[in-house]
Amino acid sequence: MRPVLRPADSYAADQHASNELGIRSLLLMENAARSAAEILFERSILQPQCNVLILCGTGNNGGDGFALARHLHESVQVTIVLCGTPERMTPDTKENYVICQKLGIPILQWEGEQCSHLLPAKQDVIIDALLGVGARSNPREPIASLIVWANAQAAYRVALDIPSGLDPNEGWMLSPCFHADLTITMGAYKTGLLLNAGPAECGEIEIAEIGIPHRVFDALASTWVIDSDDIRRTWRKRQLRTTKFDYGRVVIVAGSAAMPGAAALCANAAIAAGAGLVELVTPELHPALFPEVMPYRYSGPYLTRDALPLVMQRLERATVAVIGPGLGSAEETTHTLREIVQQVGGKIPIVLDADGLRGIKNGDTLKNVTITPHRGEFARILDCSIQESFLHERAVHFAQQTSATVVLKDFPIQISNGRETYWYIKYNPALASGGTGDVLSGIIASLWAQGYSQFDAAWMGVVVHSLAGRYASEEYGESATRASHLIEALGPVTRALSENKI
Repeated sequence: MRPVLRPADSYAADQHASNELGIRSLLLMENAARSAAEILFERSILQPQCNVLILCGTGNNGGDGFALARHLHESVQVTIVLCGTPERMTPDTKENYVICQKLGIPILQWEGEQCSHLLPAKQDVIIDALLGVGARSNPREPIASLIVWANAQAAYRVALDIPSGLDPNEGWMLSPCFHADLTITMGAYKTGLLLNAGPAECGEIEIAEIGIPHRVFDALASTWVIDSDDIRRTWRKRQLRTTKFDYGRVVIVAGSAAMPGAAALCANAAIAAGAGLVELVTPELHPALFPEVMPYRYSGPYLTRDALPLVMQRLERATVAVIGPGLGSAEETTHTLREIVQQVGGKIPIVLDADGLRGIKNGDTLKNVTITPHRGEFARILDCSIQESFLHERAVHFAQQTSATVVLKDFPIQISNGRETYWYIKYNPALASGGTGDVLSGIIASLWAQGYSQFDAAWMGVVVHSLAGRYASEEYGESATRASHLIEALGPVTRALSENKI
């Protein structure tokens, strides 16, 4: 897992390194510049004789830019554009500025758009080192006009630490905002890079090592990005001497006469993800339902209290239950859902998805319950606007207050039990079609039933689901990938995981 820092955490890490570990801030700046230069060359962004324009402010972000200019000037054509005056520079920035002067690196002063004619006519790469994580409001002049000018150039754009004009906490795009093709962030991810407009404004993200021990970042972080190694490290191969009873019984209460497909997708995914036994309690069977799924039908077009005896009978045998996909929104169904959750909640592990989320309210106790809402469903539970700015933060608070594990299907995907919070940032457009959420709930329940912890089953389910989408899209293309294709892809994905080839 890679830590994600809020701006205050990033500042605290720098202070700890300086005050407690004796790592001078000037050395951190030097390490940041050296690492950034290595990344630019390793990615072949910089070629001999290419023209590089580095935009520098007077704070420490500008200091990173001046130090980077020193590391690049013998390999490429570097010009620095300074916004501000040397008198306003931090001490470390001033020191690097003076060295750049002595090295003869061209430094041009920007005082507004009237200065644009002074800049080189051709730029291959523009590097933003204007504001950094300290900025909180719309960039002011003369920085604002320089950002506008830079965005209009036909050049590859790189931001150091965070694009200038991007809110470092919540990732809101301020005006103007530097539009980066690549962001080289220092030491660790920052929250603003990954939330809201952050991914679009940052482009690709690389983390530059700056010499602060990882344990410092780890101690400060409250959120973690799931790395590619994490699923490989956590995944367990099946043991030789096992039977179906070692891998759990998933009981799924789902579907209706109008939406039998949702139930089939969920049940089929649970089987394909490795559950030992899968039962489906439903009023209507879809013809695509796998023959390995054991169906239990009740009468009527949707779930009502009349079905309770059958539902409760099957739930008594469940290792994990899934409740919700395709149940519909009939008022009696919602009342029945709530009664089921109140009766078995805390006793049987439950994954609540889709219409099953209508059976809970903000403030319920949801111990042993995993919920998988998208933004709209979660806003309905909280009774707030779908445009709520701090939905990820509220999801953590909801998990703390209710004891639930929350899989918030947003950007980033967030998995939180209130104590641990993980983000998954490998987005997959192939998953943007109906039914993929039903597949996810089946995968999570299957992993939970196989013996993974509630929290591990949730984040691992998200990763396996995404990998299945990637495999399927390679076969069918992003636009043509259907939810059922993900189920087909679970075989290759789980085989690759078991063979440690992911």
